[in-house]
Amino acid sequence: MSVARRSLPHPYRVIVADPHAAAREAIGMVLFGDSGFELAGSAATMEDAIRMIRETRPDVLVVDPWLFGATGLPGCLAAKQLNPGLIIVALLPGERTDDYARAARAMGADGAVPKDRVGRDLIAVIRTALHHPPAG
Repeated sequence: MSVARRSLPHPYRVIVADPHAAAREAIGMVLFGDSGFELAGSAATMEDAIRMIRETRPDVLVVDPWLFGATGLPGCLAAKQLNPGLIIVALLPGERTDDYARAARAMGADGAVPKDRVGRDLIAVIRTALHHPPAG
């Protein structure tokens, strides 16, 4: 599986899913600042994100699964079923990040970054997940 991820074409196509337009815009700006990524779509609901994944076959999904209520974490599993090579990076709330990261990984996330560190860490977390997928 890691060989396929390493051979993906550049730029990597990313969908951002967050119910807050300002968060989606900020993440888009972080991605725009790196020529290795392009914004393939922006979704305000998990249902829209799943539809976009089905239609556009992105390389990466950046998602805040906790803001989507009951559809968020199961939506990550559904996204992986649609596109098993999809890299999912979960955005974490500021508190109890270890607990949230474990829950996100259990539902298919390949990486996680606290929302308050997106500007500093998002690109590195995505690159790590793309080039060093978790074992197992």
